[in-house]
Amino acid sequence: MNSSQKAAPSTVRLFPDYADTVLWFNEPIHYGTAKLSGTLTRELSQWEQSYYDGLNRDYEWKSAGLARIFGAEGERLAQRVADELGDKFEIELVVFVENSPKRKFRGRGPALNPGAAAVFDSLAIELKEFEEEVARAREATRRGESTGWYAYAPLSNTVFRPQQQND
Repeated sequence: MNSSQKAAPSTVRLFPDYADTVLWFNEPIHYGTAKLSGTLTRELSQWEQSYYDGLNRDYEWKSAGLARIFGAEGERLAQRVADELGDKFEIELVVFVENSPKRKFRGRGPALNPGAAAVFDSLAIELKEFEEEVARAREATRRGESTGWYAYAPLSNTVFRPQQQND
């Protein structure tokens, strides 16, 4: 990559989903791991709780007003997360509110929270390495080579190995 090309930003997703965190980067990222500022972490946790409090027993919003407030607060928090992580990250916000598409937010410059940015930089490197390993294994499988990868079903004591694909 030359100096005129910038790497695509890594995407951090922001949404509630019963994981005790609204931060997702290939998997849920718990607040303590993320190292975001204490104030932002508390606000994210409160925002998540407002989601659960705003739903009825059928998992529908109790009112359109609660849904709008939740969406607006999500946008504010997504920009705060983006600013703490900096412009190397893109925050994708999903609010589960009718007619509210996913929105993306970017930091307005370098990370305001270098510690949090370092955590997500590390996660991005791990994810890229894993994706490269999967790609190598898939290619090896296509060539009929063993990759050492398998799946195991403990109840049936069955081992599943990748099958060679016929192109």
